[in-house]
Amino acid sequence: MSAVTLLARYGTPVVFRRTNELQACNAALVGYMPQRLPTDPIGTFSLTLTNIAPGSAVQVETAGGTSLHNGTSAGAEYGVLLDAYAPGSPLNSLRIKVRKGSSSPFFQPWETLATATPGSASIYVTQIPDE
Repeated sequence: MSAVTLLARYGTPVVFRRTNELQACNAALVGYMPQRLPTDPIGTFSLTLTNIAPGSAVQVETAGGTSLHNGTSAGAEYGVLLDAYAPGSPLNSLRIKVRKGSSSPFFQPWETLATATPGSASIYVTQIPDE
């Protein structure tokens, strides 16, 4: 009977004398997956804002205030592609701000909260005229 020697963690040799012992070890190693950090993206989040007044300023930030996206809408829909993070990450908690105050017609500031998850979401924006 032949023996197979593998170096286990920390360089300690492990000797397998039977095939079933080696197969059991391989099965245990197959289930090993490295854990991601809360700051590692796990996918993308496609956010679409609908019913937005053309020319509105759009800001997407984390709930903690870190800016993730700034832009200006050209039409009634506005799309943003963001990273989605591991569940529980504070980077998934989004604050979306919309404001049109640079030219007529003017609108009051509008704000909502969303949670980024891999996939997409559509949010209906209800801007109130401010004239």
